[in-house]
This record gives sequence, C-alpha cells and structure tokens, in this order.
Amino acid sequence: MESFQLWKLSGALLLGMGVFLFGCGNGDPEAEQVNAVIAERLDLKEEKAARVQPVTAELWGEREMLRKLRADLYDQLLAQLKSKSADSGEMEKTLKTSWLQVENLIPKAASAFSEYHAVMAPEKRAEMVEKIEKRREWIQQGRRRFWSFSDEGPTAEDINGKRAERLNLTLEQERQMLPVTEKLFDERDAIKQARLKVYDEVLAQLKNDTVDTAQLESVLHSTWTTMDVRIPRVSDAFASVHAVLTPEQRAELSEKLERRQKRRKNRRHHRWHDWH
Repeated sequence: MESFQLWKLSGALLLGMGVFLFGCGNGDPEAEQVNAVIAERLDLKEEKAARVQPVTAELWGEREMLRKLRADLYDQLLAQLKSKSADSGEMEKTLKTSWLQVENLIPKAASAFSEYHAVMAPEKRAEMVEKIEKRREWIQQGRRRFWSFSDEGPTAEDINGKRAERLNLTLEQERQMLPVTEKLFDERDAIKQARLKVYDEVLAQLKNDTVDTAQLESVLHSTWTTMDVRIPRVSDAFASVHAVLTPEQRAELSEKLERRQKRRKNRRHHRWHDWH
C-alpha cells in the first residue's frame, strides 16, 4: 500500500541515527551488544566506544516506539480492509500521529550522527560513503529494477496494470483504479527526491571533518514536511482503493499483509544473530 512510503521515507529521515546507519535495527540484543558490534565495525578504541555508548543506548531505546508505529499502521490497514467502508479521516489520524513522533526524533538523530561522526576515522567514513552511495544509486534507479528490459521508467498505466494483475482486478476495476494510481504516481518523484536529499546531506557531512548539526536538522525537517503534506492524499487514495476492491479481494489483501507482518517479526529475530 502507498501508505508504506511513510516508512521508506522515515528510514531516510533517520539515517543520521547511528543504529540505523549500521544496520542494527533487528533482533533483541541489549544496547551494550549493539554498541560493541558498532565499535568492532568502526575499529573504535575502548575510549571512543565508551563515548558513544550513551548515544547508542538512547537511540536503541526508541526502537520499541518505532516498532509500535509500524504495528499501529498495519493494524489500521487491516482493520479498514476488513470493514465494509474505509474511514480516510481515521487513516489520516493514524498516519499523522505516527509521522509526528518521527519528527520529534529529528534533533536526537542529528545529534547522534554528530557523535558517531566524531569517533569515526577518515578511512571508516570513506567506507561508509561508498556503502551509502551504492544505496543512493539503488534508490535513484527506483522502479527501473523491475522494468530492466527498458531504459525508460514505468508509466502510471504500467504500474496500474501490474497492480491490477496482483490484485486480480477486472478490467472495469483496473479502469477505476487508474486515476488513483496516476495521482500517487505524480507524487513519486517528490518523495524520491526527498529521500535523495537526505542521502546527499549525509554523504556531504561524512566527507567533511566536522558535522553541521543545524544544517542536517534543517534537511531532515524539510524532508519530513515533504511527506507530511502528502498524508491526506495517501489517506484519500486508500479510501478510493478500498471502494474499488470487492470483499473477497480485500480479504486476500489482508491475508497478504498479515503474512508480511509475520515474516517481518521472524526476520527481526533471526537477522541480528546472523549479522552478529
């Protein structure tokens, strides 16, 4: 569902948080374990590892809140899909509430990024730059991954056709869905550019010897706003999609979301152990 663009963008917003930068967002280790792995990966001396321990602990303490936000969104989607009609106002309220809590983390994220930056050797920052540049390129390519047979990106009609296929829509339903897809498609570039803007700022700061925390915060707030103003449109789009789907199709989509939620919980348990 398009509302999950919120979480793609929130990942970009939180790039400044060391825990998210270093991929420690899965499993249930203690903050001390996470900090130990970060210290090992960054070749930190004991003194520098101790310096960022409080930062890691504070950030790690936010993970339950972020998990709850995602779970609340899933629950809202499932509840509405199982209802006869969608409540766009309630959906907007859920999204706004969640997104506001993400905004409240921005100062903490920028400050934490500065602390991690300060203990990283130039060589390690260069390694991080390479990794983030690869991820940025992946985002820049966007949906062309699926349309690899063409140098052109997909059109709204292409995407609508693929969704119609996945949802087993009739031709009439596909026609009804197209205006919704077109509206969301028009927002795609703005959302992607917002994500790329965060990556560009993080890359620029990693290449510098010091961090401009105020500048990083400014970029994060700007990016947050890009999505915030689009929440009502996402909520309305969900209600439009709901109206097109039959009860059977909504039930099938609910099952898919529930399976995805279950897989995510399982991955959260296993990935930490594999990675550690």
